[in-house]
Amino acid sequence: MKTASAATASITAISRAGAWFAQRYPLLASILTEFRHPVLLTVAAAAITLYAGVYLGVILTSENLVTIHGTIVGGDFIVFWSAAQSIFTDAPLAVYQADIMGQLLQENFPREEAYRLTWQYPPTMFLVIAPLAALSYVPALWLWGAGTAGLFAGAVLSFWRNYAALFIALASAAVFQALITGQTGFFTAALLAVAAIWADRRPVIAGIAAGLLTVKPQLGLLIPIAFAAAGCWRAFGAAAVTAIALAVISTAIFGLDSWIAFYEAATNHGGLMSTDLFPYHKLVTPLGFVTLLGAPSALAMTAQILAALGLSGLVFHVWRTVPDWDLRAMALLISAPLASPYAFYYEMTIFIPALLLLARRGLTDGWLPGERPALALLWITPLFMPGDKNSVLGFLVAAAAFLLCARRILDVQKPSLQAV
Repeated sequence: MKTASAATASITAISRAGAWFAQRYPLLASILTEFRHPVLLTVAAAAITLYAGVYLGVILTSENLVTIHGTIVGGDFIVFWSAAQSIFTDAPLAVYQADIMGQLLQENFPREEAYRLTWQYPPTMFLVIAPLAALSYVPALWLWGAGTAGLFAGAVLSFWRNYAALFIALASAAVFQALITGQTGFFTAALLAVAAIWADRRPVIAGIAAGLLTVKPQLGLLIPIAFAAAGCWRAFGAAAVTAIALAVISTAIFGLDSWIAFYEAATNHGGLMSTDLFPYHKLVTPLGFVTLLGAPSALAMTAQILAALGLSGLVFHVWRTVPDWDLRAMALLISAPLASPYAFYYEMTIFIPALLLLARRGLTDGWLPGERPALALLWITPLFMPGDKNSVLGFLVAAAAFLLCARRILDVQKPSLQAV
């Protein structure tokens, strides 16, 4: 009798402790409740701990923000911050000139090696980075990383409110790469995910996200095709209005010369892509892959154009004929980076929402053979990017993500195809 009473008291105490913990720490309690695989949870936690330790070690061993490898803490963010600082000077458009940007970077972050970083964003990007001008470099870096990562997390939770899945996603190597490079990976992934996933239920929000993505236009090439194919005209209109408004505002502030400077910078950078100085091993596109195989630039660009046309056809077909919105979003998200000739390894965060949609389908409808180990490999492999100058790992991982999601789309559509 005493044993039964003690057991009942213990269960009651545990229940009360659990209720208190859930009330006090709802997010952590949600993660632990939703996550039914403690081994994966442990691995994800270990990965985040490892990333944090590596990043902290890089900071502590740096001198004046210069790491032992000669790079700057924050990676490419030095370009965004320096461009933001120039906005309120007498010559904000000077950053489009490679030599002036190099001098500016050398003044802000002195080091022995010359910089090869340039500014090739449209003038609309100045509107996004302008708030960074009010902060010194380190606070601006934290704001950029936390703000864009938060935007990305919000985009994920908007279509799958599963904190365990989000925890795994944030522990992926692609997220770590996006963070340490200081680039736009989180920002573009969030916008593209919202545009793809919410085009039916929140068309105006989806359109605004698509319009904002014009600050990096090469990643949104397939969005108009998708919206038009599905008849998402409200989203299409909202995207057009947002893009035009951004262009008008930036022109009013910076003048028409800003667009001329942007065009010249983009043209000059296009010329750089035909030289050995361009880091093709950092691309995840067919252009980079074919170039690294030794093909001439004309053949590589032809391969990229053919791939883009094929991907455009795929997205049009799926958005036109497939009623499942998860599959539509998946098709757009896995195709967008590959359709652009200019997508880098730090933009592989765009694949994460697509792979989460695949995982959710696997949990509800059952897994296809090999899906779970493939997801595990895609989760960790970006850690080894970009690799040496001859590495094609970026494209292989991107292609694997594409094929994995494409197989799931085809499997779901198999019954309807057989009926035809």
